Amino acid sequence: MCKIQDMKNFKKYFLFICILFLFPFILSGCTVSEEKVSEYERIVSDADLLIKGKEYSLALDKLNDATEIIPSRVDAFERIVGIFTVKNKPEDAAKVIEESGGQLSQSDKAKLYTLVGDAYYNLGEFDKAVTNYQLALGMSDKDMSASLGCAKAYLQIGQIEKAKDLLEKTYEGDMAIESNLLLSYIQALSDTNKAEEILKSVEPGDKWREAYTKWNEVLGSLNDDELFNAAKLGKEYVDRGYPYLAIALLEPKLSKMEEYADGLYILGKAYYENGDYRKSIGVLQDISTLGDLNQYIYWVLARDYYQLNDINSSIAYYDSAISYGASQAHSAMYKEYLDILMKENLTEKALEVMRSAEKIFTDTWVPLYYVKIYSLRDDSEKFTYYANKVSYEDLDDSEKAEFLYSKGSYLIKKSKLDEAQEVLDVFWELNQYDPRYNLLVAEISIKDNDFEKAKEYAKKAIEYDLKGVVSKEAQTLLAQID
Repeated sequence: MCKIQDMKNFKKYFLFICILFLFPFILSGCTVSEEKVSEYERIVSDADLLIKGKEYSLALDKLNDATEIIPSRVDAFERIVGIFTVKNKPEDAAKVIEESGGQLSQSDKAKLYTLVGDAYYNLGEFDKAVTNYQLALGMSDKDMSASLGCAKAYLQIGQIEKAKDLLEKTYEGDMAIESNLLLSYIQALSDTNKAEEILKSVEPGDKWREAYTKWNEVLGSLNDDELFNAAKLGKEYVDRGYPYLAIALLEPKLSKMEEYADGLYILGKAYYENGDYRKSIGVLQDISTLGDLNQYIYWVLARDYYQLNDINSSIAYYDSAISYGASQAHSAMYKEYLDILMKENLTEKALEVMRSAEKIFTDTWVPLYYVKIYSLRDDSEKFTYYANKVSYEDLDDSEKAEFLYSKGSYLIKKSKLDEAQEVLDVFWELNQYDPRYNLLVAEISIKDNDFEKAKEYAKKAIEYDLKGVVSKEAQTLLAQID
């Protein structure tokens, strides 16, 4: 018995000695040297400068190097995921997380999946947003950003009860204020008095004050008229970006709204915002009113048909919207219509619309749109005339970029390279990272037979083009060079 006990003691002692002996080696494998930390932070810092300069590809190369040096730190992964989300490639961001292995902590992975969820949400891919938020919550149920994001995504796909369950969690700061507002939205579907109580239970702060004030005004304006109330609430839901709540409220009342144009309009608009274009048409097409509402009904119908690729019907409804409410027509509607006509290369029709627009508007955008149209029509005389009428300093930055791109493109096409270069110099000062500027540099470089420079700037145009404005043209140009 003693011998057995002695043997056990010896084994314990031997194990202790082994651990003691091996401890420095184990520790050295778990810790990171100061040199590696310093190198890692230097690389991430360099990548930050590249990101600031929108050199995303180079930044990714740097950040990938950083993840190999210290694969357990999340900083580099956050930036990689951030780049892919900025470039509207959340699927690539998700792949990065999946391939990170077991080096990152669960809470770090949760942060990254939340970023991917946010990216899908901003793209309107709400089902995929929910999937990534759920992955985040599965790894860290204390990730409040994921919880709130998931609740908002649920509201977009009609999972109202699931959204409510998440919104009733305890949030802090601005998230607490936003979740409270959303809970009030949901409660108003069934009990507006309770919705008011929820709204008044929190001080909104500066960020959410406007939204709280507006919603409070809407709730305070309600009366005993069921349809009036539903239309009021529904309009606010749509305006705040939650069309499904408007649908959930108004759709059950559809049979009661046969002659209530306001409610039908809000429901039709909600269907449009929710991507249900045929339902929107079904609700709006037969509405007839005596008021100004017709203009807005026709505008939504025009959008519906355009989304369904029925260009002729879309044009017919845009024309109806314009002719019906010409005196109080919205410049936004005109610009939207003109952009579609130019995209479809229907420049004769665009000129017809412009002749109508200039009778109503004296804004700086009018000659700007003439410039864009005559650039497409290759009319030098008219192009020059309207280009000289543009008051550049009165344009906002986005309009300035549009003007410079149209003018520069036209001058390059006409081989007026000295004049084009002057335009490019101004464009560079405005925004050297605008993909349109970089495409123009590529085009003028081809005219100068500088194919290497053309290739460099065509690639930059693609790199900087986060919204797909000129990527197709840049790709075509690259193919021509190769």
